[in-house]
Amino acid sequence: MANLTGIMKKAAVEAVRASNPVEFMFGTVVKEEPLTINIEQKMELTEEFLILTSSVSLYETKINNQKSIVDNSLKKDDQVLLARVQGGQKFIVLDRM
Repeated sequence: MANLTGIMKKAAVEAVRASNPVEFMFGTVVKEEPLTINIEQKMELTEEFLILTSSVSLYETKINNQKSIVDNSLKKDDQVLLARVQGGQKFIVLDRM
């Protein structure tokens, strides 16, 4: 009986995950250092909860065999599009709006 209960719990958790794998949100950068983003006027996310794409970060790349710095870092008041990762603990900052 305990095994059946465990299987049912696992199936329920997987069904919830499958029904809402990603949620898109809008946010505003309220502070650059440390990076802080306010999402939909509900909560503030700090760097530890954010995953930055190259569209919104400072990174180094090679162009014509030379190292180049690309500065796409976010600035105060930038409007951004975020995707909440399944489970809601991390948010991917996809791009500016």
